[in-house]
Amino acid sequence: MKVLGINSSPREESNVRIALETALEAAEAKGAETEIIDVNSLAISPCQADNYCKEHDSECALHDEMDDIYKKIEEADGIILGTPIYFFDITAQAKTVIDRLYCYFMNEKYSELFSNKKVAIIATNGGAPVEAFEGSLKTQMVAFETLGFQTGDILVLGDNNIPGGIKEKEDQLGKAKALGETLI
Repeated sequence: MKVLGINSSPREESNVRIALETALEAAEAKGAETEIIDVNSLAISPCQADNYCKEHDSECALHDEMDDIYKKIEEADGIILGTPIYFFDITAQAKTVIDRLYCYFMNEKYSELFSNKKVAIIATNGGAPVEAFEGSLKTQMVAFETLGFQTGDILVLGDNNIPGGIKEKEDQLGKAKALGETLI
């Protein structure tokens, strides 16, 4: 079993990356092979809405570092998207990856492939109430569901404005660990 973590935080010592690592360590302890992709360090262009993918069996016309992510998603059994909430929504890095998954939309072959894969989301935030961005997280999960994925948990870990501060929050790290275990 392979579990892929997609970290969309641009910060060094990001709270969401720490939570993602914790979840993946738990999955690994149960026998999974794990990997984290740090999206911010990659050159990924936004979707160009040219519909090339619709005429070419979901192949995107853009060939950039998203090509590697497509391959890893197709090979993974579980995926955890990690995103901080900086201003009431997922990061631009996370949204770019999700938008580029449009190439799989309405392709029966990939819908069938994804039907055996579970997706979960870990989000960290500073001080805004969950109600301020909860709808956005649910929308992103619906995007994965529309592509055929099994939907898992959406874990929001609040009061994490200081980079690395989550290391002192055993309760939150315990929730991340539990999420990682549910993917196995």
